[in-house]
Amino acid sequence: MCLFAADSVTRTAHAAEAQALTADRVQRRLSENLNNAAQWIDSFFDDERFSAEDASSKLRLGQGVFLEVGDNPRLKTRVNLSLDVPRTEKKLRVFVGGEDDTNKSAGVVPDSVIDTNSGGSAAGLQFFAKANDRQNLSFSTGVRVSNAELFAGPRYRHTFRYHNWQTRFTQEVRWYTRRGWESRTRIDYERLAGQDLFFRQSVDGRWREEDPGYQYEFRTSLIQALRRRKAIEYQWANLFRTHPHQRLESTVVRVRYRQNFWRRWLFYEMNPQVAMRNDEGFKPKPGIVLRIEVVLSGKRYLSSHGQGSGHALADRGPNADYPSLQ
Repeated sequence: MCLFAADSVTRTAHAAEAQALTADRVQRRLSENLNNAAQWIDSFFDDERFSAEDASSKLRLGQGVFLEVGDNPRLKTRVNLSLDVPRTEKKLRVFVGGEDDTNKSAGVVPDSVIDTNSGGSAAGLQFFAKANDRQNLSFSTGVRVSNAELFAGPRYRHTFRYHNWQTRFTQEVRWYTRRGWESRTRIDYERLAGQDLFFRQSVDGRWREEDPGYQYEFRTSLIQALRRRKAIEYQWANLFRTHPHQRLESTVVRVRYRQNFWRRWLFYEMNPQVAMRNDEGFKPKPGIVLRIEVVLSGKRYLSSHGQGSGHALADRGPNADYPSLQ
């Protein structure tokens, strides 16, 4: 009787252990799928979340125009070059181009924390002390070409995963010889929503020593993968300022459509939006961004799931359509 009871307890313990191992495997696969989807989205849109941590060689040329009712067209030409330094094991890169292009999202339109943080053309070095899916730590130093202003500072990202959610905390601090200190903090909450949908809630804040108060933004995004080389992002952004008093500065609803066409290295975007700003009495103001870009990358990514994960977004490799420069 005692032997039977002991055997029953052993089988129960083994079954519980097997269930725990299965749950761990499922959780690990879900985390990998979510991380793969986030990387593909950020690489396809050439977002700062990806470009700031990509040590590979890349050349980006772009021409965009921002049209808004009642205003003159605003042109923006973008030339940006990033080079991996040989024999450094992807730990050091040289960047040349617009500072906002090197360190900020390529798809930003006005009314955001990121857009107002541009600093003109710059050149410098970025050293990666740690780079993996969970953590990324780098240090950048360089010079703003327009006024010979030197800058330096670290950037740190840590990723937390809990069930079907992923949270990314990013902190960047820089010191400028003329403007003084600057700090930017961002928190992203992300999850997969169906086979072709990705949800992201972002809180993005910026403080500058030369500016009074604090500026922060709440941005809700739903990204849909249409086909292999097409994606669309539905976005709602609200920008706040704490000076001269706490207030909503602007709210913007926009749709970002980006497509790779004709050649693997050629992209175009059509981004219609409606903005409502405090200084204009929150009167709705339609606008649109039109952009064409050439993106040549020295790194060709492949999905980590060789047999496919069963999720349309997760099975895509970041930059899979970029040609190699090497």
